[in-house]
Amino acid sequence: MKIQVCGFDGPLAKATRAQLAGRGHSVDDPRPECAIFFPGPLDTLEKLVSQPGLRRLVLRSHAYAYGSSPKNAGLMAEGRASLLPPDAPEQSWLQAEDIAARHPGWAAVRLSNVLSREEGDLLVHQLSSKSAVSLAGHDPNVQFLSVEDAARALVCAAESDATGLFNASGDGAIPVRKALRAAGTHRLPFPKPIARLLSGKSIDQLQYNWTVSSERAREVLGFEPAQSSVQALAEFLKLRPGAHPGRLRESYDDWGLDLDHFLAWRRWFAFLRNVYWRIEHEGTENIPDAGRGLLVANHRGFMPLDGVMHLYLIFEKRRRVTRFLIIESLLRSPFLCNFLTRLGGVIASQENAARLFARDNLVGMFPEGIFGAFTPYKQAYRLRDFSKSAFARIAIENQAPVIPVAVVGHAEIFPIVGRIDSEYIRREQGWPYLPIAPPFPLAPVPLPSKWHIRVLPPVGMDGLKPSDAENPLILRDFSRHIQNIVQINVDDMVKRRKSIFFGKVLDGTAPQAPPFPCPLQQAAERMS
Repeated sequence: MKIQVCGFDGPLAKATRAQLAGRGHSVDDPRPECAIFFPGPLDTLEKLVSQPGLRRLVLRSHAYAYGSSPKNAGLMAEGRASLLPPDAPEQSWLQAEDIAARHPGWAAVRLSNVLSREEGDLLVHQLSSKSAVSLAGHDPNVQFLSVEDAARALVCAAESDATGLFNASGDGAIPVRKALRAAGTHRLPFPKPIARLLSGKSIDQLQYNWTVSSERAREVLGFEPAQSSVQALAEFLKLRPGAHPGRLRESYDDWGLDLDHFLAWRRWFAFLRNVYWRIEHEGTENIPDAGRGLLVANHRGFMPLDGVMHLYLIFEKRRRVTRFLIIESLLRSPFLCNFLTRLGGVIASQENAARLFARDNLVGMFPEGIFGAFTPYKQAYRLRDFSKSAFARIAIENQAPVIPVAVVGHAEIFPIVGRIDSEYIRREQGWPYLPIAPPFPLAPVPLPSKWHIRVLPPVGMDGLKPSDAENPLILRDFSRHIQNIVQINVDDMVKRRKSIFFGKVLDGTAPQAPPFPCPLQQAAERMS
């Protein structure tokens, strides 16, 4: 095929030419059938779109076109909308894609960070420097591509007739801090306003993750990276004086879990569990030693401290890390963002849940969501409607047994007795309102109430098949069945409790809940 390579003539363009020539293509022919456009004047791209005889147009684009946002679930597919701010410099990538899309045979390949300083990626430039400005309290996962793998992705797109967007990255991801440490680059963390003054708006790239899935490029284009993100970075760092590529692990968690970070907090968690909240528990043997499962609990206290205690208790008793699905508003605050992701928090999405279950993880969810956490104290132990949550769909679709958990005592750490409606709080924090929960907001110190946690036997998927996840009646009934199990146990524990701060509630006995009837049985009952 006659192919023209145009635009910025950097290392990636040169590597692309070499690979094209090696595969028998005629490169830079004056009458091309295909053009690969690298960043350059958009009027040149405009001319290519209308150039006679050009049946294929491939655009080198960038994965950061998705933007850096706490709403990014990670490992994003091509259907994900861009969350780039209108004034972001990287809007130029989207502008180029819009122009290229006018060509009937277009394809845009969104590449992750290409490991060549000349290609202009901010993070790669930092990895090549002695020091780098970073955002205090943020350590997102990032991905890399070697120049050769990036060129291979573009060549695969040129040889294909498939149109649209394609993501391309090395497999896996790595936290920014780990990458900079391996590079021997000294981090200079600043609050975002100062970091922007020092490095411009592009520093936003280092605030939240924008990792992508290359699955479509793999299936449609036949693109297969030769190196993972870690392997490509290690090879790049071998050429940098003062770098320490040996500090890199073989792989990292796709969402940022850092077990060393968890263990570093272990003594503090032990103090909270054993001394401050004196957590009484039973039924942890109901959590399987291995295999998939979905932990479902009532959620109170408006701060995610109950999730942290579940995480610690299960790790201590069953040696499993629970991967809680969390809402994006929890990641808006610096440091809390890092804290939760390093403890294993994952932005809630159907895709992330499926990936976690495919690896046989224990996943945690609070079906009441943020409104459960913000329940006024008068209704603290009356559960909100579980059927509004996606947990039933996730469990049935992935055939994951549900492990109900009932908790009493966590509503008293910040008893919500009033509220201040604030548009600012809703916009900036994602909270429904500012709670009046003594001693908050004067002091964000939780009260030392005594907690009681009852882990109940798993509810299996007997009689349920993945396709039942598309049946709204089954989802509603299953959701309410789990809610009923939790509610009757919460009611039982509240009835037994004599004091908010002292006393024993659990004795190994729990109310018996009826089994969930299979769909065929339900249908028969409705017809009778």
